[in-house]
Amino acid sequence: MTSSLWLHNDRLSVEIRPDKGADITSIVERDSTIDLLWRTPWGRRDLAGAPVTGDSQVDWLARYGGGWQQLVPNAGAERTVDGVRRGYHGEAAVVAWSVVSADEELILLTTDLITAPLRLTRTLRLDGAALHVRDTVRNTGDLPVPVMWVQHPGFGAPFIDEHCTLTTPARTVLTDAGQPGNTLVADTRAAFPFAPSVDGTPVDLRKVPGPGSGRSVFACLTDFDGGWYEIHSPTAGFGIRVEWDPTVFPHAWLWQECHASSGFPWHRRAYVVAVEPANVLPGDPSPTCPDRGESPLLPGGATWTSDITLSVIPGSGALPPAC
Repeated sequence: MTSSLWLHNDRLSVEIRPDKGADITSIVERDSTIDLLWRTPWGRRDLAGAPVTGDSQVDWLARYGGGWQQLVPNAGAERTVDGVRRGYHGEAAVVAWSVVSADEELILLTTDLITAPLRLTRTLRLDGAALHVRDTVRNTGDLPVPVMWVQHPGFGAPFIDEHCTLTTPARTVLTDAGQPGNTLVADTRAAFPFAPSVDGTPVDLRKVPGPGSGRSVFACLTDFDGGWYEIHSPTAGFGIRVEWDPTVFPHAWLWQECHASSGFPWHRRAYVVAVEPANVLPGDPSPTCPDRGESPLLPGGATWTSDITLSVIPGSGALPPAC
């Protein structure tokens, strides 16, 4: 059975799934009743009914209901580290977490991974129109461990539509070398907000594509002057601001899937926009970027801590001129 915990105040309602990765599956702005987070076409199902195929990507996606995951110790395609296969998007988002404490104001959860000697904790609390999330990753062994760490929030309709804008102090966009989507040229660097497109027209990544655009994009924002981004939705009448420590997450993966991909798993049914703080560049080393996929080392006995705040903010979302 699906089990959920909830945080509530007069501004936000937040759902968390301890039985599935401590996922944040819903963030509802209470005045509008709009859920900020995206939901997959198959929904947030009972995990007992999810298929098991032995393909880590298929199995991860079968359990993916949308929302906000934490990807540890792997992000992206499965890979072998120290002789152990780390599955697609990592173990942390598919295992059950233990509830240490929970009420309507604060929730504390923890889990120990098997594919790497890591103990994770997640603390969530509300403060007015802000959700504060503190995550820690502790190496319980005595040797350094390479750890990929990505926060994976996806936003969807009705909050997201073609009128939305994205602003951020990233200075560079790096397009994916293997799967840049159907819009951007692969394996290129450009000055944000513009990225080169396959038809030769620069794409302004501040402008969110609409559900009928047929656009898919995968890239990475980097060279941040500060750890934050804002998405403004004139249709919803408000925006969100996501803030983090850029020394912990120096990059942010950018994913847009706008009824574009015809094959598994979306079958042109997905409309989602995600900006994902990350400690690693996505993919494998490429001619343009040999540092792709280079995981930082977490020393034995050491702990990393991430503090992320998602706030609902007012504002029209008007874009300033691009530099």
